[in-house]
Amino acid sequence: MTRPYIISIEGPIGAGKTTLARRLAATLQASLILEKPEDNAFLPDFYRQTGGALATELQFLLQRQTQWQAAPADNPYIISDYSVYKDEIFTPLTLSPHELQLFRQIKAELHYQPTPADLLIFLDAPLATLQERILSRARPYEQKLDGSYLAKVQQAYQDWRRLYPAPCLDINTGQLDFVREARHNENLIKTVKYHLNIIEE
Repeated sequence: MTRPYIISIEGPIGAGKTTLARRLAATLQASLILEKPEDNAFLPDFYRQTGGALATELQFLLQRQTQWQAAPADNPYIISDYSVYKDEIFTPLTLSPHELQLFRQIKAELHYQPTPADLLIFLDAPLATLQERILSRARPYEQKLDGSYLAKVQQAYQDWRRLYPAPCLDINTGQLDFVREARHNENLIKTVKYHLNIIEE
C-alpha cells in the first residue's frame, strides 16, 4: 500500500476514543488526528438545547475537511479518534429534514471524501458508565449534556455499527479499563496489532 494505513476509532461520547487514539499513536509512532470539540464555538449552545445544531455540524465538517486535507502521507499509520462517516451518525439525529438537506448539499460542494479507515475500532460502554465518565472529565461544554440525548446518540452509533461493512474491532470499554490497568492496555494494543497484521498481509 502506498498510502498510510488508517485506523479510526468510533463510539459514543465517553467511550474512550481519544485516550485510545493517543496510546495507539504513541505505540505505532503514527500520525494523530483528533477531533477538537473545544474549538467548536457552537457546541455549548447545542448541548444547552438553545439551538445551533446546523452550525455545530457544519463547524465540525469544516474542521474534519481541514484535518484530512493536511494529513501527512509519509507515515505508515494515521490514527483518528473519529471516522470519516461521523456526520452520517449525528446529522440525522440532530438536524431537521430541511437542515439535513442543506448540510448534505454543502458537504457535496466541499467534496468531503476522505479515505475510509482500513480498520475501524468501535468502542462502547453501558450508558451509566458513559455518563459517569463525561461528568468526571468535567469539560464545561459537556456538563449540560442531556441524558436522554446521550441515550439517543448511543443507539444511533449501535444502529450505524450494525450496518458498517468494513473490517471492525468491537471493544466494550465498560469491561476493559485500558486507562488505569496496564495489563488491559497491553492486551488491547496486542489485539489491535493482530488485526492490523491481517489487513496488511
